[in-house]
Amino acid sequence: ALAAAREIRDESARARALAGLAPHLPEELREQALREALAAAREIRDEADRAEALAGLAPHLPENQREQALREALAATREIRDESDRAEALAGLAPHLPEDLREQALREALAAAREIGLEYARAEVLAGLAPHLPEELREQALREALAAAREIRDEFARAHALAGLAPHLPENQREQALREALAAAREIWNESARAEALAR
Repeated sequence: ALAAAREIRDESARARALAGLAPHLPEELREQALREALAAAREIRDEADRAEALAGLAPHLPENQREQALREALAATREIRDESDRAEALAGLAPHLPEDLREQALREALAAAREIGLEYARAEVLAGLAPHLPEELREQALREALAAAREIRDEFARAHALAGLAPHLPENQREQALREALAAAREIWNESARAEALAR
């Protein structure tokens, strides 16, 4: 199995295979397999895939290599050009980072989310990011998500965004968001889509 994993040409797949296999290997082979997995992960050209591979590998690495792998994952994540993908990747990576890097990564995720041009995507990413943010940033992120959701022109998407956002909002805003979601759903011209939105 180790020989087969080593022959995989795609770096991302090779890194995953080696990392998945390593815990099952005898101790003398485990460390070598992890070193090879780390080397393969570092060779991945796509920034998002490289960050994901490094972050996934980090928990299996010896402590002296773990933090370095996470720092490299963070560096790769920062290079992702698409704001939505970058924000989501930073938010997903942040909980695994050392404490001194975690808050900065979340602030960068918030900044990337704010740059997303499509209102629906911006609202969705901000809403998903908000629970992970420090308390002083959380409320502002939710307000921005709500504002973005309200700007969505398509009624179905607006209803979906508002309904999805409502549970994360403070109690005094939750009912209003649900009322707006219901109003948007009622405006949907297509009966099937309207029924689907109302059922949600």
